[in-house]
Amino acid sequence: MKFKYNIINLLCCAILILAGCEEETGRTVYPYSCPEMSDLKLSSENQIDAADSLFLSVNVKDPETPLSTLEITINAEEEIIYNESIRTKGYEARIENHGIYIPFEAGTENKDAKLTITAINVEGSQQSETRDIKIVRPYIPQTIYLHYEDKVIPMRQQEDNPYEYATETGDYPTILTGKISTEEHYSDSKLIWGYSENVNYAELTTETGAGFSLNYEDWQVEQITFNTLTFKVGVVGSYQILTINGVELVAGGGYYQASINFEQGEEVETTGFENIERAYNRDFFEYDPDNNTLTFLRETGNWEVYYSGKYNYMWIVRTADVAPDAFWLVGHGFTAASVWNDDYNSGGWETEDISRMAYAVKVAPDKYQTTIYLNDTHEWGSFEIEIYSDREWNKDNGMELQEGSLQGESTGFAISESNGITNTDGFMAGYYRLTFDTSAGVGKETLYIERIDD
Repeated sequence: MKFKYNIINLLCCAILILAGCEEETGRTVYPYSCPEMSDLKLSSENQIDAADSLFLSVNVKDPETPLSTLEITINAEEEIIYNESIRTKGYEARIENHGIYIPFEAGTENKDAKLTITAINVEGSQQSETRDIKIVRPYIPQTIYLHYEDKVIPMRQQEDNPYEYATETGDYPTILTGKISTEEHYSDSKLIWGYSENVNYAELTTETGAGFSLNYEDWQVEQITFNTLTFKVGVVGSYQILTINGVELVAGGGYYQASINFEQGEEVETTGFENIERAYNRDFFEYDPDNNTLTFLRETGNWEVYYSGKYNYMWIVRTADVAPDAFWLVGHGFTAASVWNDDYNSGGWETEDISRMAYAVKVAPDKYQTTIYLNDTHEWGSFEIEIYSDREWNKDNGMELQEGSLQGESTGFAISESNGITNTDGFMAGYYRLTFDTSAGVGKETLYIERIDD
């Protein structure tokens, strides 16, 4: 019996010895040891571009204690710009060409950084190695590209600020969603900027990522800008306070606009217009050069006013009007503005953009008037205009001009194939007042043409 008890005591001692290597939770406790790293290689030992990847290879082992993780950290100017934990298992691990993405964010300048690689075993013992690296701004070409809607617009680097890029001067939306890329096509671009949580700012994204939001609805936008240091999307333009009869015109969609009540025969009060002599609508107002004032000529009531700072002209319409209340002129090679702009040398045939149409207002029973600039410099070699009864391309109550319909200074004018007007030999570009008379009925209308000096 005594021998039996000795065997039991020995077994108990052995169990106690084994238990001394475990914590109360039952986890195995390994003897102290420290991981070792060897054959550490970086794809670049000197410098790396932001928005690029640094590739790391290293061997890690610990003969005594299983490995846990490999921690990778990049610090630049006391800021952690990269941090990653890689799971390692067993007593040996090989990390092969592991990519470390170097972020390119707003404010990134060339800067010195430290890459720290730390091997840790399951007991928390660790070994670290540090490498000095230089992070540099990626190359950005002198021309980058703005994408919105179906447009791709070059943005040129500015001479006075190499970080600043700008589009050519033009007429741009005040609100848009877009992207900016370093090449004309996304697929060729190393850098693409898009969505940011902050309006009028951008962050790096991908070809399929969301676009940034630009909102300058209170402006007349002439250029769109982008700063490649701050990632701010801005504009060049003007914010004017314009009033007519005490009503402020609100900027939106490329125009200042408002609904304004006019009284026939009364003087109109305007503020903020730099050159009202050029800007006023000749079909609705009479201009007094001595007092620089306007008098309203047409029917009393509310009218829609659209003013463009780019073209310095105000369109007066009622967009819901249908003939015989008014007629709409649509086509190419013309503008209602008194000064020709090269924008009108291409495009046309639009019923949404007020600057591409003309409104023939009723000036007397069965008589309608519109004053427009006509030019044959359009890319299609002529101007051509059709007369519609509304803005929906209808001619239900429209006009059908025929040979013999043209009167007045009609040299160089001809009836088009669609019963509108176009130019022929002898045409001289200029500002013309067109007066339509519909008293004889459809197909018997007359058009009186008067060239006016402006």
